[in-house]
Amino acid sequence: MTPIADVLQPDHVLLNLSAKAPSAAIEEVLAALEGDERVRDFAALRAAVRAQPAPAIAENGVGICVAHGRTELVTSLVMSAGRSVEGIIFPKLSDPVKLVFVAGIPGAFTSEYLRIVGAIVRICRDKRQLDRMLSLKDPDRFVALLSSGEVKL
Repeated sequence: MTPIADVLQPDHVLLNLSAKAPSAAIEEVLAALEGDERVRDFAALRAAVRAQPAPAIAENGVGICVAHGRTELVTSLVMSAGRSVEGIIFPKLSDPVKLVFVAGIPGAFTSEYLRIVGAIVRICRDKRQLDRMLSLKDPDRFVALLSSGEVKL
């Protein structure tokens, strides 16, 4: 099992997204992965993420988007995250998206990706944990909150 803290690193967490549109928000969060040693070809990762729909769901009145791209040009599962204080309007979702996650997935890590996304969604279903995630001021604590929630699952 790959822990969330190995996949999502604090320097890939943006707590104040400036983007106002869905595609711009995904691009802003994706850009945090540029230069990551696990990403062999950032342009290929960007193309893979853009080629997939970016589903958004709502939990406790907060929209959550998880964009991803499948490519062998990442050496292991990588993820970045962003938080929008105001929220971003996504089509077909009544609640504003405040959390955006972007993942790069090599083929061997598909089940790990699904497990981690499932853990993030379950954590967001806990209103207390979600409220904490929306108010944290430090990326290290953001990752630690997800990690502690993952352990409890």
